Amino acid sequence: MSDLGIVIVTWNTRDYLRRCLETVYASQGPLEFSVLVVDNGDDGSAEMVHAEFPQTTVLSGQGNVGYPAGNNLALRRLGYADEPGHTDPAAPRYALLLNPDTELPPTALRDFVAYMDANPEV
Repeated sequence: MSDLGIVIVTWNTRDYLRRCLETVYASQGPLEFSVLVVDNGDDGSAEMVHAEFPQTTVLSGQGNVGYPAGNNLALRRLGYADEPGHTDPAAPRYALLLNPDTELPPTALRDFVAYMDANPEV
């Protein structure tokens, strides 16, 4: 089980997405995470991610499903269930939904997981 599953839903935001992923993968700290990008557009974002960030999973080809459905699609792929009690035990401990124009400070992911660990009521 990884610490964190990061979901980014994009629609024609290739350049923003590139910068977002650069900051995600530059994160500092002992942290195991995976990134899923849901590509709702046709600006070459999926191709850019495959070429520049091969460790990222890209979900594309479903058309523009929108932001909520895109997040749900990725969360299911990570192993989270629609019904309580049915989540895959291998699903990441936490999920983080990022917009493609987000730029993270170097310790943001580590700090996020530490905060969640220290505050289980959140």
